[in-house]
Amino acid sequence: MSEELSEESFWKGMAKKHWPGVLIIVAAFVGLVIGVFCILLTYITNSEIGGHGLWTLAEFSVGTGILWCLLLILWEFLLAILPFIGFCCLVVALYWYVILSDEDKEAIKARERKDKKKKHHQKEGSGISFLFTLAFLIVVFVDGYWLIPFGSVPYFYWIQAFLTGFIWICIIAGVPMVIFLIYWLFKKSK
Repeated sequence: MSEELSEESFWKGMAKKHWPGVLIIVAAFVGLVIGVFCILLTYITNSEIGGHGLWTLAEFSVGTGILWCLLLILWEFLLAILPFIGFCCLVVALYWYVILSDEDKEAIKARERKDKKKKHHQKEGSGISFLFTLAFLIVVFVDGYWLIPFGSVPYFYWIQAFLTGFIWICIIAGVPMVIFLIYWLFKKSK
């Protein structure tokens, strides 16, 4: 493979050359997706939280909803994602140490060295939605509605709690921003 190839054409060429390995990884990914859905359905029918799948949404509280989600994520990670990662690492190691030729290894290493020299700028979220959600959860906890089922509280409260959290985040973050803006404008005017 020549150095002049673009990243996309280089990796496409490698994928065509080593199609059995790519096929194994794709089959493992399909197995991961099937496994994730099977674990989800098994978890729903066997979880005490959620009444083995019989609770209505009105019977969940913020606390039980978060606990249900955290336990689901834990089971998915332990039973589906970790084995998938381990299997993929095994396939890649097998290919690297047994199947790949020395010239392919050198081409990949040369690409990695070239990539390290380039600067990658990725657009990332600011985390503001996480901050608003966290503020909402804090408001619900402080108000004492943490373990109260959704159905026993009017939906207006949930909207009000979100808006209260939003306002607190705006106050906490906005006051320093206004002070900094005034300071910056004052410095710039001189």
